[in-house]
Amino acid sequence: MAFEAAAADHPQDRVPVPPAVWVCGLATLIPFVICSVLFCYGPIDLRQVALISLLAYSSAMMSYLGGVRCGLEIERANPRWLTLGLSLLFPLAGFGLLLGGLKFEPAWQLSGFLLVFILQWLWDVTNHDGPAWRPRLRTLLTSGAAISLAFALEQALHL
Repeated sequence: MAFEAAAADHPQDRVPVPPAVWVCGLATLIPFVICSVLFCYGPIDLRQVALISLLAYSSAMMSYLGGVRCGLEIERANPRWLTLGLSLLFPLAGFGLLLGGLKFEPAWQLSGFLLVFILQWLWDVTNHDGPAWRPRLRTLLTSGAAISLAFALEQALHL
């Protein structure tokens, strides 16, 4: 009864994610999983390549997410400077974390990416523009990326 009342209060929460978006969204998780598995359990000679690939892909996805946020903002009649500026900070953070390998251990890089993905997710689900289904999709996709990064982080802590 309470659930039905809550669903009636927020009918936009019941809007389904389009199938093409589900498929493409889930496909973006494949490199996270493959790189993390190879880094954690793959042959020794592939682990460094897997780690670099995971960090590079994380940076690319952070740029994509910042671009999505920026794209949603520039569709507004009067784009907000603060939102545009903040959306550019996420790709810059990804780039900085990728370059951080020159100075920091992989555990710090992986921790940083994990934090940045969670911050981007928090922003997207608490203050989102775009389709009503977007926060649910972002929660699932961020969970997949975060779990992959967490497994790699656990491995990096034992190096």
